[in-house]
Amino acid sequence: MRYRLITAILRKIEWVYAINAWLKTRRTKVNYFNTVRHYAEKPLVAPFQSLLAKRVGSRRSIFRDRCKKLNLFYLGTDELQDKSGILQSLGRIGELTYFTKADGSYGQIIVGTVEQRKSANANRLLELFKISHQNGKTPDLLIAQTFACIIDPQVFSQIGNSYGTLIINIAMDDRHQYWGQKMDGVWGGTYGLLPHIDLALTAAPECVDWYLKEGCPAIFFPEASDPNVFHPMPGLPKIHEVSFVGRRYGIREKTVLALRRAGIKVTAYGDGWEHGYIEIEDVPALFAQSKIILGIGTIGHSSDFYALKMRDFDGPMSGSCYVTHDNPDLRKIYDVGKEIVTYHTIDECVEKICFYLKEEAAREEIAHAGRKRAMNDHAWNKRFGDLLGLFGSESDSLITQVSSHH
Repeated sequence: MRYRLITAILRKIEWVYAINAWLKTRRTKVNYFNTVRHYAEKPLVAPFQSLLAKRVGSRRSIFRDRCKKLNLFYLGTDELQDKSGILQSLGRIGELTYFTKADGSYGQIIVGTVEQRKSANANRLLELFKISHQNGKTPDLLIAQTFACIIDPQVFSQIGNSYGTLIINIAMDDRHQYWGQKMDGVWGGTYGLLPHIDLALTAAPECVDWYLKEGCPAIFFPEASDPNVFHPMPGLPKIHEVSFVGRRYGIREKTVLALRRAGIKVTAYGDGWEHGYIEIEDVPALFAQSKIILGIGTIGHSSDFYALKMRDFDGPMSGSCYVTHDNPDLRKIYDVGKEIVTYHTIDECVEKICFYLKEEAAREEIAHAGRKRAMNDHAWNKRFGDLLGLFGSESDSLITQVSSHH
């Protein structure tokens, strides 16, 4: 308690905050580039197809039975994120159960010591699987979004061996959370999960190589959106010039304040902003009623180290003009300048948003093109459909995709 109080006080001292942010950013980037060098020198264990066949074996046959409705289990933590498209899409694919705490609230336990939460989440997962099995709905597939510091990874091997369930983990933060902290010989990031999962899905394309060189099959799996949740709402007026959803700190705060100083009205929601937290069900209308949706694509306090975000897909899917950092990953999935707008600096962000607020025709042309691309290529239904196809007879296209990013 005393540590948290001291930390809160120090955060209010501007120069202490700035130094701490710089040190964290430097450490994150050094760790990343060290990892890149480490895997550049490491040989491949085996091709993707061989690794997948070895881990999955005969269990992939369940996906070839077109008459069988799959039983799916989702292990998540971020309710705002998961209930804005992921769970809805999985619910259309099969019979879905998702992780809840003993009190019925959503998501994994993230409080307490590392050992306490790892044990509590593992025991709760086993309890929920036992209930599903007793009800005749043993999960065919467990899709997790977790780290080895949140749940004891051995529970996945236990579930796979006991129930024949396929285990998949989605990693959206591999560039800065791949290793995590080491505790009792186990890395606390996604790396600690590798011996216990059947397939890794990573939103960082270069990280596919890391997994494969550790003997774990992996594919590039960027985030997506749900057109049934995020879509244009022509019956509602565009009352927001610019909207942003996300916690207030670092470059996020600097960008929003710079826009406001330029006379641009920015409606911001999230911890630290004047409007506070926004309810899950209210985000789609906020985006649909915005002329421009602002994206901040950086990791932590960095100004030049990026990761794909859910906003990169929910924004364009909403049918509004999406403006975000010039993350090179975006050029793999959008026609930048025609389907979304990107910027390198805060000044360039202000300049481009001023321009597109004045040029309605140009703004709406980009919004329309971005929506079309998101509908065609970046819907959760397509992501998960391609994923299931990987285990069945339609796997060729996804295997080609995997190879192209390796």
